[in-house]
Amino acid sequence: MQVLSSDAGPIAQAGEPSGIGLNTRVIAFVSDDDSANALRLGLLAAAPDLEVRRGNVRQAIRFFEKETAHAAIVDVSGLPEAPQVLEMLARLCPPDLKMLVIGDKTEIGFYRMLISELGVAEYMHKPLTRDGVQRVLVPHLSQRSVADPASPGRGGHVVAVTGARGGVGTTTVAISVALELARVAKGHVALLDLHLQDGTAALQLSAKPGPGLRIALEDPERADALFLERTAIPVAPRVRLLSAEEPFEVTLGITDAGIARVLDLLRQKFNFVVVDLPVPMPSSMRQIFALAREVVVVLGPDIASLRDARGIRNMVKALTGADRTILVLNRSDMKKGLAGKLIEKGLGVMPQVVIPDLGAAMLEAFNLGIPAAQRVTSLNRHIAPLLREIAGAEVAAERSWLKRMLRS
Repeated sequence: MQVLSSDAGPIAQAGEPSGIGLNTRVIAFVSDDDSANALRLGLLAAAPDLEVRRGNVRQAIRFFEKETAHAAIVDVSGLPEAPQVLEMLARLCPPDLKMLVIGDKTEIGFYRMLISELGVAEYMHKPLTRDGVQRVLVPHLSQRSVADPASPGRGGHVVAVTGARGGVGTTTVAISVALELARVAKGHVALLDLHLQDGTAALQLSAKPGPGLRIALEDPERADALFLERTAIPVAPRVRLLSAEEPFEVTLGITDAGIARVLDLLRQKFNFVVVDLPVPMPSSMRQIFALAREVVVVLGPDIASLRDARGIRNMVKALTGADRTILVLNRSDMKKGLAGKLIEKGLGVMPQVVIPDLGAAMLEAFNLGIPAAQRVTSLNRHIAPLLREIAGAEVAAERSWLKRMLRS
């Protein structure tokens, strides 16, 4: 959110507003009738789609767990823990959402903290008046303020996922991370598959991509929020896929500017952007490492994977000056695979995430075009450490079948 966006992105499923660039919904959560009336009168012309509800920032959190908007007004009156609760709200909202806060505190330090540290667009203390609302809040709710993607903001959290080599399960890991971020962290997630000619994300999610992604990457002047809205495919609640299936005989002309433009648009609209990178990686895509908070490197228990994973890790360090890699050892118990001690010796460190060979059901899920975790429920348990590292989110342990049957 251009406000509070700790890392916190939109895209709607059934019951949610359309996510990129078209919706102008303004939602307010106010704890008293006088403030509600002042908002209705003061914002009548600037926000005709204003919806005022009784409540405070806690009710806003419950709202944004299921829906989204372009702008929100939240009440923090009587909440000593307001900054912490606002940070919680940030995780649920798109990075371009405009947040306005009202409350009962008048201290200048509180105001500066909201604006400077949390990125709130404006704070207004009570009592609210129609005139005050028009002078202080309306300028932030003009059409340009609400929808302008050039407005400053911290943007969504980028996670780059790459394989040490082809065929190690990179796309399966990327899909699982994207779906779990939406489910557990309640964030809006973009899954960007940059395997433009041989990608399998669309196959695994039974989606049919069009030419939009290639056009955006080759001609960034044609890429805008509306273009991206039409290109992104809903694949799960709060998750959209951007991918391509370009013919092999086509020579792609991906540009550095195209990569930068697509990522910029996605970071404005989503809390998390999970990027599935090809191997070998075109030089134009290396800039993604600089934006990514984490670079997830998937490898197998073989000597070539160890060599190449170590090389990618060194490249990330050289490009960013920091070790942002998370090593994921997939099919760790594969027959004839290297033992744990040899893997640790070859990498110089033990992989942070270890996934065993989960059997034929993984291939069955692929062929059915469904996420692997739907066929192999233990997969999410194995990637739980990855979710904790990326979002600080805990993946709930699987209940027994009896508890699932009896739950209310």
